[in-house]
Amino acid sequence: MPIREYNDDDFEALQSIYNTARPDEFYAEQGSFKFTPLADDEYIMFMLGESEVFVYEQDSILGFCGFTGNRINWLFVDPSSRGHGVGNKLLQYVLQKLDKGATLSVWKSNQRAQSLYKKLGFRISAEFQVGFQGHQIMVNTMVYP
Repeated sequence: MPIREYNDDDFEALQSIYNTARPDEFYAEQGSFKFTPLADDEYIMFMLGESEVFVYEQDSILGFCGFTGNRINWLFVDPSSRGHGVGNKLLQYVLQKLDKGATLSVWKSNQRAQSLYKKLGFRISAEFQVGFQGHQIMVNTMVYP
């Protein structure tokens, strides 16, 4: 199985995927956004340390998914590996570890991610607005099952 638990030796690969894939979350939003690299973002580094993280590895790490409690905090796939089932397999793997269902937040405009989540049985349970870098962005909370 190409999915295994994250270890500290994976950090460079994880950081590369995060730094490349994170801006893609905003592909459908208007305006420009600045992103702090993973290693420089104290809050994100804290969240990484608090999360149980799994990587999908096939010769190299192609994606990662992580959670805290029943909240999925991370699902990032290297852009060059999208469309090959990496995100789907990671999410299915993590969902098997969560015996009380799962919750996550996703930008409402990120229909690519929402499509994957819905395909696996997530549904939208709430919608709210957040301020992000001077923009008001809608967010959906999704729950499983």
